Amino acid sequence: TEIGEEKDLDSFINSFTFLMDASMLGVGVGFDTKGAGKVFIKGSVEPSETFVIPDSREGWVLSVKALIESYVRGKNKIQFDYGMIRPEGTVLKGFGGIASGPAPLANVHENITKVMETHKGKYISCRGIVDIMNMIGKCVVSGNIRRTAEIAFGECDDEEFLNLKNYELNPERAEYGWTSNNSIFSKIGMDYTNACKRVNSNGEPGFCWLDNMRKYGRMADEPNWKDKAAAGGNPCLEQTLESYEMCCLVETFPFNHENYDEFEETLKYAFMYAKTV
Repeated sequence: TEIGEEKDLDSFINSFTFLMDASMLGVGVGFDTKGAGKVFIKGSVEPSETFVIPDSREGWVLSVKALIESYVRGKNKIQFDYGMIRPEGTVLKGFGGIASGPAPLANVHENITKVMETHKGKYISCRGIVDIMNMIGKCVVSGNIRRTAEIAFGECDDEEFLNLKNYELNPERAEYGWTSNNSIFSKIGMDYTNACKRVNSNGEPGFCWLDNMRKYGRMADEPNWKDKAAAGGNPCLEQTLESYEMCCLVETFPFNHENYDEFEETLKYAFMYAKTV
């Protein structure tokens, strides 16, 4: 079914901007490829409009949104003005670290444009979705202090998805394909031979049994369907998540405590923080 409703197009566009925004805050993000073959890329049109990019996280994200939206909705071409972005090497007093300058953002704009131009007049492909997400991930890590964690979910019988980490077949993807853990939605009783050949070659894909994730709390217990709305999981796939739901895993350091009571108090607040945020 083609995605043509405004709210569905909004959801498609926002999936990319959510990943970029969350990644720039240090949050790992998962995404699927279910929009493949459903979203028609109209292409941007003349005349062009100038987008002056604010020197902020939000500004970078909005610039990517404007670019993707111009192709998906057939809006005016975007010309970016990078003049407000602080130069490379500038100390970031609030966030910490060193500014990367506008080059990584300009690079991701250029690369997303290439992907969209390839798809203009066509439906977005599985690779197109993953490429854009991975390119965004590469942009995010350019600031020296940020890290990105992505997990891409594909269908178990999608050869295009299974070959995304085959850099002999797709050598150009080696530049950015490393930014995601690629996993397939597996089905009980399926033939794993084809996928396992890829695992033998490069360690991926991973396997995500989404039906089980929705059906069970713990596999040792009876089905309770408490996670019936689950859409995937966090990048390491320890936690079942609904769409846009945040992973609540936290890290603690026992050796920073004088005794167990002190550590137990840290666990209490870590739990409260993770469940709240």
